[in-house]
Amino acid sequence: MKVIRLRGIIVTVLSKSPEKAREIAGSIAKLEDKNKVEIYYRKLSPDLLLSLLVPTDYPDSILNAVSTATLSDVIIFYGDEPLNSFDGELLLLMGMLEKKSIIIGGDERIKKLASSAGVKNALFVDSPHEIRFEDLAVDKNAGFIYIDRVFPVRGVGTVMLGYAKTSIRAHDKFVSLPAKKEIEIKSIQVLDVDFEEVGYGTRVGLAIKGEEYERLKETYSLVRGNLTEKIEGKIVKLPWSVDLKNGNEYHIYSEGCYSTGIVEVEGDGIRVQLRKPLPEAKEYLIATPNTNGKMSRIVGKVTF
Repeated sequence: MKVIRLRGIIVTVLSKSPEKAREIAGSIAKLEDKNKVEIYYRKLSPDLLLSLLVPTDYPDSILNAVSTATLSDVIIFYGDEPLNSFDGELLLLMGMLEKKSIIIGGDERIKKLASSAGVKNALFVDSPHEIRFEDLAVDKNAGFIYIDRVFPVRGVGTVMLGYAKTSIRAHDKFVSLPAKKEIEIKSIQVLDVDFEEVGYGTRVGLAIKGEEYERLKETYSLVRGNLTEKIEGKIVKLPWSVDLKNGNEYHIYSEGCYSTGIVEVEGDGIRVQLRKPLPEAKEYLIATPNTNGKMSRIVGKVTF
């Protein structure tokens, strides 16, 4: 059993060209998981693991790009000439989230576009090899675990894969979403190695004690009890996106997790009735899957 308290950095690589995003991620780390969201790993030190996420279905779909960006601590953007509306959409996403941002190949045009999209204090580099990821590590506690895969393993039971957004120890108890059922973590693995405890940002494999797979197969988050099914706050609306219409349904994102929700807007206030519970967060991003290419699919965010 490893006694090192492993922690991680979660980074999303965004580009209107999936091939370019893959190229950048592959120049930094090793591809370990190939799906619509590809995951690249690199061990920065004995106790620090870098995860690079590449949403490969952008620009056809905005949803995985929003999910990975909200989950991540750092966003890397590559703007490829000629610039178009998809570059603008990704920069608007970065501006809305206000996370640590790195822009590769930033000429004056991209710098102006980033500034107009609300991207502040971005680091501009000519090459991904200039990035010192060790300096970008954070130690936060969002109070939950993001889950992206659930499956049964013979002799083990239900296994979940995801990212720790809080420290985790074996035998910790969480509440699964959407089932709202208490579960206990039997054991923790990172890259096929057992750990008694891991820290924020680590990609984990969790064996769940005693619960049937069928009751947990839809799990997308494990929370320490802090969840919400209704959001009330202030709306920050992008001027280049679709209008929010009362009674309509939109996609609501928080730290990688999402639910559809019915919105009611009054002045600068907004109420959202979620279809599924989400972890409590300081803000929630609003997106729509399709605007027929005429407007940004990033609509705005709810703040408190």
